[in-house]
Order: sequence, then C-alpha cells, then structure tokens
Amino acid sequence: MPRRSVIRDEKAISPVIATIIIVAVAIVMSIAVAYWVLGLAGTFTRYEKLEITAMYATSTNGGWEVTAKLRNTGSATATINMILINGRPIGTLGQAVSVDPEPPITLNPGDEKTFVISIAGQSSGDIKFVPGMSIEITFHTAAGSDYPKVVVLP
Repeated sequence: MPRRSVIRDEKAISPVIATIIIVAVAIVMSIAVAYWVLGLAGTFTRYEKLEITAMYATSTNGGWEVTAKLRNTGSATATINMILINGRPIGTLGQAVSVDPEPPITLNPGDEKTFVISIAGQSSGDIKFVPGMSIEITFHTAAGSDYPKVVVLP
C-alpha cells in the first residue's frame, strides 16, 4: 500500500492576506480596549470644585450679615458639611453666629447656592467681632476639601 502524505497539495491563505487579517483584528481589539480604559478612567476622575463667586459683608442692627455665593464647577457632587469662621466651626461660636441654610448642603455639578451668615453683636464666645476686622470663612466639604475666603466687616 502506498503511503499517503499528511500534507496535501491544497493551498491555504496567502501569507499577505493572513498578515492583513491579523493586523485588522489587532487594531479592532486595541480600539475596544482603549474605549474601555477611557470609560473606566472617567468614573475615577470625577472631582468636586467649589468656586466662591461672590462674598460680601453688610452691617445690620448691631451686627453683620455675610453673604456668600458658591457654585460647583466640578464634575462630582459636593457636600458642604461644615462652615468655619477663623478656623472654628460656626456651631462652636454660640448663638450669636448662625447660617442659613445650615449644613449639610449638597451641590450637584453646575448648582449654585447662596449662604447668609449672621453675626449678631460684637462678641461671640471668646471671639470679639469689631468693624474693620478681617474674618476668614471656610467651606469644608465631605470629601475633605476646604474653600476659604477672607471678608472685611464694615
């Protein structure tokens, strides 16, 4: 019996066509991976950024009102959980200082909020508020970011 060869004389795809197919598949796979990585990175690169667009103080009957306008210009929701005056939370300054609205306040991307801080009188605990005094008002977020601004009491 004659031996049959396992290798037949059949033709396969030419090496050029095989190379083109492999390169095309590699390009399609790399594009798919790039879109997946960019989508994955987009979820982890969201950030909050508050901008204090305006802050001013006005004199009232024996006290002051500080008006602050904030806007969230970031891509993530920001939650203001504390407001500080000269590094101290407003809640520790006694009844003479109040804020409207009270924290926590959530600002979605693009949202704007106006805060009114009322300082009734020239004394609040151990802090003495007097005309011409510079006070630093800091908005602290749940993410741990601080946004300070200095205003002078008229």
